[in-house]
Amino acid sequence: MALAYNAPMRRAILPWVLLAACEPRAAEDTDVHAVELPGHNECLPAGEAMSDAVCEAVVEHDGRLPTTSANASGTPPDADDPRLTDPEYQWLAGEVERCTCVCCHSGALGGPGVHRWDFDYEPVWIDSANDWVLQVFMGNTDEYDQTLPTDDPARLQAVVERELARRSE
Repeated sequence: MALAYNAPMRRAILPWVLLAACEPRAAEDTDVHAVELPGHNECLPAGEAMSDAVCEAVVEHDGRLPTTSANASGTPPDADDPRLTDPEYQWLAGEVERCTCVCCHSGALGGPGVHRWDFDYEPVWIDSANDWVLQVFMGNTDEYDQTLPTDDPARLQAVVERELARRSE
């Protein structure tokens, strides 16, 4: 299957196939040097997720230094947080899981799997992202290659703006 790159406001189809992203494999059976690496802001089709094999190869190749996973939202965590079942937050989580972003922002991978925010942070992953990171998601900074690629930039913006408003209450 071809990997689609869905940057806000434009689309391009990449000419290569990412077989490893579609096949679940045990980590011990995976040679990270044999995995074809996706680009920094590339995504699989909606509903799919990056495999551990691809993410391990991306993290090894990227070489980012790890940071600590922590609550950066300025609001206290709540195990019964309504965002855990909110369809818009679930959509956003799905967008993150299908893109290479999740590879460098997942504490479950170990090593430098957490850089600035952690998709595995509990109870709600988005609380590990500070306001600047959320602005980056939407493309509102000079970090042109750090935005969250999505097919629905207006929906992304609405979810992030709602999160920013929640934090300022």
